[in-house]
Amino acid sequence: MTPAGSRRGQRLDRYDELRGERPESFVNPPGAAFEIVFDRTVQLAVADEMARRLREAGRPEEFGDIGVVYEDAFVIAVRDAVRFRDGSVRPYIRLLGATVGTGAAVMPMLTDGRILLAWHFRHASRGWQWEIPRGFAEPGDDGATTATRELREEVGVAVDKVELLGRITADGNNDEIYLARLNAADLPEVMTDDATGEGLDEIKLVRPAELARMIADGEITDEYLLAAYAFAVAKQVW
Repeated sequence: MTPAGSRRGQRLDRYDELRGERPESFVNPPGAAFEIVFDRTVQLAVADEMARRLREAGRPEEFGDIGVVYEDAFVIAVRDAVRFRDGSVRPYIRLLGATVGTGAAVMPMLTDGRILLAWHFRHASRGWQWEIPRGFAEPGDDGATTATRELREEVGVAVDKVELLGRITADGNNDEIYLARLNAADLPEVMTDDATGEGLDEIKLVRPAELARMIADGEITDEYLLAAYAFAVAKQVW
């Protein structure tokens, strides 16, 4: 077997293994617009066609492999062979969380109604944005556990209870949004080492009306904060 063949085989073997671990991520519901094709002959044919196109473009042909093409402690990049509604079969890439658990975000709200926002530098966008604490799940964690852990790590406050506001689907993953009610006296005087290490540079307390203005003025772009605000308004939290 050629090195390329060995690489492709390994990626497809891991893909089949992942299918066994997470069958819900590989279902083909009736009427789905994009049908995942599991026949290895077809998968390899799609990879061959992509390799040809990539060579012509002067790019590494492995960029077109089908299967698990990247995996680390946080994400798994999967490139499926997908049959589209016009009958063509082409690659379609997606990201899955590396662990089985529920990711979460949590909106911290003080007893006086002010909402805590964090000024967070994000590597993906190479810039800052106002956010609420959020994070990936650790293995087996439910959303509430994830939310309380992220609140402790990013804000430095431990709580016993959080309230579920709602659920969203972001980047193909199902995450939960929570509300945490805090006392102002519980907030640390300085940013924790965990927070600054994760790229949080500032904490800001805003009234709901101020948050609404920031959203209207385009100062808020984080989808989790926007979702939390929508849930809070719909549920008349304040």
